[in-house]
Amino acid sequence: MELRFDHIIHYVDQLNNFKYPGNILKLSAGGKHHKFGTFNRLAYINENYIELLDVEDVEKLKKEAKTEEGRVAFATKIVHDHFQQGFKTMAFRTSDMAALQQTLHEHNIETIGPIEMHRENKKGDKTGWKLLYIADPDYMVKPPFFIEWDDNEEERNEKLDHLYQKQFTIDRIIIHSSKRSKTLSKWQKWFKMRIIDEGEDYTDLQLTDDNIIYRVQDGPTSGYQTVVFKDKEATAPYSIIVKGAKYRFEPVD
Repeated sequence: MELRFDHIIHYVDQLNNFKYPGNILKLSAGGKHHKFGTFNRLAYINENYIELLDVEDVEKLKKEAKTEEGRVAFATKIVHDHFQQGFKTMAFRTSDMAALQQTLHEHNIETIGPIEMHRENKKGDKTGWKLLYIADPDYMVKPPFFIEWDDNEEERNEKLDHLYQKQFTIDRIIIHSSKRSKTLSKWQKWFKMRIIDEGEDYTDLQLTDDNIIYRVQDGPTSGYQTVVFKDKEATAPYSIIVKGAKYRFEPVD
């Protein structure tokens, strides 16, 4: 099961008017998801990115949230959270969705998809991909979903290289869970994650083929809390809290 972190989704109301404080992360144009009535802008961090997502057709999204796919879809978490801003879920990248799905089914893990998706920019250019969801919605910590891009890794990196903000790398993602042992059990089964560190109130997980750390931490409420970056130009740690989400930047060791 070869998986890598692809992106995390941050719901931002009034996205058209949004900039990060100090313009610390620069935003690139995204496109529209006509199926959900949503649109996005993207902050590319090397081969990963932050997807800033907003809603332009609330009724369409609410209607989609009631469907079988909508129980688990990336955009409908906005509805399930009553339009509260912040991080919603994240995606793991695969290069072989069919093989991944077969492996999941062999381990009795139900899925929804693959689902063909695309977004369209203002010039009419389309970017396509497939999505696969774990059928268990787990409303405490929404499970990461799987993505396979139509372009292969080399083609995609060549197209996007000029947008990568190479001073940063994503180091850790901090997730709060009110039932940590339950979240850990599911994530280890679903994503073949391994435990690399553990403390009294947290457990650090890692995918087999990626260096990013996923810290599942005890918390009164469950959800994605913080993205931690390494910043090549920083001399001391600093954080920004914006639109319901925390971004922390640390110097490179």
